Amino acid sequence: MSLLEKAKKAVKEQKKETLTPMQQLLKDPEVKKTARYLVKHMSQTEARNKLNEILEEEGKLPVRKNGKVMKINYMQFKELLPKPRKKKEA
Repeated sequence: MSLLEKAKKAVKEQKKETLTPMQQLLKDPEVKKTARYLVKHMSQTEARNKLNEILEEEGKLPVRKNGKVMKINYMQFKELLPKPRKKKEA
């Protein structure tokens, strides 16, 4: 492994460590796929509530210091969805 590859790996590991548990969860490809699937089949609010419910059952949602379970909010959910493509004007 070259020095550059080692450096890149070290930076990647450091970035992983600095992410909060919620950010790590939002980066998970499985969570993104699930969110996209749910949005196709129901409204955005219903999909977000269902995703929170599913993740809570799985025990993947992070817990705050006061013992409450964190939920995915509207803005975080929007980031999970694919960006709308811009239509090309002819």
